[in-house]
Amino acid sequence: MLNNQSEITKTFAVSQFGEYYLPSVNRHTFEKIDSASLYDNKLKQALATQDTLHIITGLDSGLLANYVMEHPIPSGSKYIFVELNEILSLLSIEIPAPLSDAIQVVSINEFSTLIQTYENNLFIVKQQFKLHRSVAADGNYLDSYSWLHAQIDNTVRQAYFENSIGFTQKIFVKTQLKNLAETLRPASILRDQFRGKSCIILGGGPSLDAHVKWIKENGDNLVIIAASRIIGKLNRLAIKPNIVVSVDPQSHSFDVNKDMMSLPHDTLLVCSYHVTPQILGQWRGACLYTGPRFPWNDFAKDKNIQSIGPTVINSAMEIAREMGFSQILLSGVDFCHSQSGASHTSGTYAASLGPNLGAIMEWVETYSGEMAETPMQLLQAIGATEDLIASHTQHAHYINLSADAAKVKGIEHHPADTIVLTQIDAVQRHLLAPEAHLASDAEWIAHFTRTLKELTTARQALIQLNRKNNDALAIISKLEKERTNDRIAQLANKLENIEQSINKEHKLLASLIKFYGYYEFSHFLSTQQSDDWSQEEINKRTRIYYGAFKEMSEQLLEQVQSAIERTESRLAEYQEKVDIEALCKRWSQDKQWGRALLWQERHPQQCQQLSAAKREILTECQKTFDALFVIKEYIDHSTERTAPLKDNAFKKLQVLWQQKHLLGITKMVHYTAPYIDEDPEIARLYNLALSYRYLLENQLQASLDAVLETPLGDRQEEELKQIIQLSLLLNQLPLALEHYAKIVEYSDEYLPQYAHALNLSGDPQAALGIYLDYLDKYPQDIPVMLKLGIFLAQAGQIEGAISCFENVLLLDEHNQAALNYLGQLKP
Repeated sequence: MLNNQSEITKTFAVSQFGEYYLPSVNRHTFEKIDSASLYDNKLKQALATQDTLHIITGLDSGLLANYVMEHPIPSGSKYIFVELNEILSLLSIEIPAPLSDAIQVVSINEFSTLIQTYENNLFIVKQQFKLHRSVAADGNYLDSYSWLHAQIDNTVRQAYFENSIGFTQKIFVKTQLKNLAETLRPASILRDQFRGKSCIILGGGPSLDAHVKWIKENGDNLVIIAASRIIGKLNRLAIKPNIVVSVDPQSHSFDVNKDMMSLPHDTLLVCSYHVTPQILGQWRGACLYTGPRFPWNDFAKDKNIQSIGPTVINSAMEIAREMGFSQILLSGVDFCHSQSGASHTSGTYAASLGPNLGAIMEWVETYSGEMAETPMQLLQAIGATEDLIASHTQHAHYINLSADAAKVKGIEHHPADTIVLTQIDAVQRHLLAPEAHLASDAEWIAHFTRTLKELTTARQALIQLNRKNNDALAIISKLEKERTNDRIAQLANKLENIEQSINKEHKLLASLIKFYGYYEFSHFLSTQQSDDWSQEEINKRTRIYYGAFKEMSEQLLEQVQSAIERTESRLAEYQEKVDIEALCKRWSQDKQWGRALLWQERHPQQCQQLSAAKREILTECQKTFDALFVIKEYIDHSTERTAPLKDNAFKKLQVLWQQKHLLGITKMVHYTAPYIDEDPEIARLYNLALSYRYLLENQLQASLDAVLETPLGDRQEEELKQIIQLSLLLNQLPLALEHYAKIVEYSDEYLPQYAHALNLSGDPQAALGIYLDYLDKYPQDIPVMLKLGIFLAQAGQIEGAISCFENVLLLDEHNQAALNYLGQLKP
């Protein structure tokens, strides 16, 4: 019987180019082309990225590591090769001392530790890393490489999610400061206004499609709260939400929400204080914000509705709870993929990307009792949702309308037709009307004036704070040179006075700086007890501390200055004599060209009084904004996009097969079934997955029939292995031989198995020829030489058998099998 996982042998071969490699790992790859030429074509560009941590699955018998070492290391980049233990034990990779910091070769266990070190973790949390596969790993020859790459990918994802807070919080503060001119009215004005009523939160999950009719029929008795990214679809369905929620600080959020931004801005927008400025700064309707206005506010005293993460749905649920709804319904809030593999509701940007067949997911149970896949982000969202619900002693009744949604503690499932609703009255409806929250010119001017005053005060405080940081760094420089204990004590006392002054005079600002620079300040910490620190260690860590203080306060000072300039520009929008050129320059700088439309809507009379030249400047700004929504000429990238998707899907299937993961394999069957007539590669994936499923269910003939559905010309190594294994189990030796003849084209490692099968079929002469051809190429392969000896002995060729066993002893003089057989054969 053929093993499911190919054996990694310690037999090396030398290619025609003089390169040593492991045939059981790299097949015939390096017989056809030298490694340098191959890597120049496949990996050179990908591995040349600067300021990147390159994480590579596999060494290609050491040739890929040699290739990297023979080329200049790109500025700021590092390479970590992760290899299987059984291969590492066969290789000796010598890394020159000058390259030892930039190139490392490790096992998966060592990698899990290595990735957490500061130098490597910095790349991860800044998302400056790339995962690569060696040629052997990419070829999917060995199931163990699929497993290894999945382990690497999971380790990196875990490291990012666990440690990214140090960098992700920076963008929250930065966008908060950029949004200060727009965050006029807090969402807290809606608090407790809807007690005893029901709302429905609409997310982008697949289950939304099932509830469209019910939502339309019951809209009068619901407050509809929708995630911003599905507004385009809701508009096509003629469903108008009362509130649209947006929270993502990343600029790409604008692209995802282009549907919302291109439609009339006549819905109440409730957004986080850190929503991307490309949305908030160009929103022409009414808006309320959640969370604190200023980053140096005392969060404990802030009375606004909190901005809750990690997803927009978490935020929407908190908004709904604070509004007082007693019944909060959820639709399209699935926290997982559908049973068909869909991740988003149909007709949305994300749904157009199709099932991500190649992604390794987590598994969750749904309300229907089925298991479903979910990405790590949604798994985090489930945990955050459960924690939030549990933290409230008096909370709303949460109901998910979809049986296919992931189970969440604190959320029940009930079908839509069982839900009882209470009518929303006219006063409450008016509270949701956008016109109820539009501000007058006078309110905006007063808002800008107050904002400028607060920012100016913060700027002055940051300047004063940084003077103290500079004083502290100057004292540290003296400490580093000082050797007298009394003088060291005096300088240390001065440092303590500075720290006390900072904590007394700038307490909230100092807390903000440490929050903003969490990652930089973390390097001040040590695993050693501070009592054990030497004076040199104290100086070093104190310098890190005040160095981080100085760097972060300077960054914040720049952000505050930019916010001042932006707010002054907003104030200038309301002047009688408007400098359109200066305004357009500011809008362009902030990538908020849509403010040209906003300004015209708010100042129609001034717009009419503009000269032709100034109107042209305004029109050009507006055209730039409009161009963001123009659909470019269609270019079919489907082949480019689906090729790696399918390739990764085969790798994922191998991981599931290695784990004997029946559920995961069954899902792959379901995901691919609708597309088998559209794409031969998807059909091939479906047939192989179905065969694996039947084999795990011990339906051997069905398993063989399934894999044989793939046409002969489309069968690759995975199919050939499966067919051979099943043929042998079902005693269909001719079928096995037919496919052995093809699989040996992939790797010589199958030749001994082919020879054994030929012998079983009654063709010992052909079997002997294959054994001899194999050992002629790999004369040090002891296991195969032993097999040949046994074969010859069984065929009655005793002298030949003795010669084989004696050759084994020349390679391994203590080989017990050879000694035993010789003892039986020699008189």
